[in-house]
Amino acid sequence: MSRFGKCHNLAGCLLAYRGEEIEVEKGQPFICPECGKPLGEAKPPSTMWLRYIYGLVGVAVIAGGALFAFPQLRGLIEKHKHEKGEETTGSKSTDDTHQTDTTTTTSGSSNPDTTSTTSTTSTTTTEPSTTSTSTSAPDTSTEPAGRIVAPPKIDLDVSKGENKDVKNEVLTRIDLMPGISQGNKDKLYQSVERARSMGKVLTIPFGSGRTELSGPEIQSLKAELEKPGVAELRGDPTAVFVILGYADPKGDPKKNIAISQSRADAVQKAMKEKCGISNVMHSVAMGGSKLMDAEKMEKNRIVEIWAVLP
Repeated sequence: MSRFGKCHNLAGCLLAYRGEEIEVEKGQPFICPECGKPLGEAKPPSTMWLRYIYGLVGVAVIAGGALFAFPQLRGLIEKHKHEKGEETTGSKSTDDTHQTDTTTTTSGSSNPDTTSTTSTTSTTTTEPSTTSTSTSAPDTSTEPAGRIVAPPKIDLDVSKGENKDVKNEVLTRIDLMPGISQGNKDKLYQSVERARSMGKVLTIPFGSGRTELSGPEIQSLKAELEKPGVAELRGDPTAVFVILGYADPKGDPKKNIAISQSRADAVQKAMKEKCGISNVMHSVAMGGSKLMDAEKMEKNRIVEIWAVLP
């Protein structure tokens, strides 16, 4: 069996300085292999570790035996653990309850402020709306346009003042019409330029900014187009209806052209789809005008239907 020792020659031996244990085989001199000095006896490490292990196993065996041998002791330990767990849970619940109460109190105290802020915001938002309503212009979309006007008698004499002036004005406007092919412009130009008869049939007023006809206005238009004088023109397949759209001269001229074109298109569409007119029709934008009344601008927001006979 091997022996274990330590060299104590700290002054001249590295093994002694490191404190290393030296194993010496049985029958060999019990001296340091580094410096040759006698070794001091040392217990083998394996024996020490075995003692520790045996000790721990013994303690575990004794403790296990005690638990199984004395059930009351085991019950006391489990009861102590259970009570400790309840105390921890109760403490946590109390903390949660306290936190909840604090949150509720804080929320409750903040509600009046929130309500007050909401109320203030609502009041602030409402005030500009009230001011805007009281100072804004009237809603032009519901402005009454007036009644459709028909002349007492349709005058088709192209040589008379108004008829002649309108004819010349239409001829001027044809070349400026947007979105119409040159071929259609030529056809319209020839129809108007060669007309042997030309006269105004109806005048349809429009509200400011409006470009569409309402249901009642379409019904009024249909009733006027069914009267004997107009019905006679509708029965002539060579008769062409030219729909002239006007706007008042206020504002941008380009926008006035667009507005007057939209008005003329709306009337043409109603005549074809709602009133059963099958004659050839052309819509012409006349733009802003003072032709009807230079002082009362609303009288220039109209559409005129003219009959042209070749």
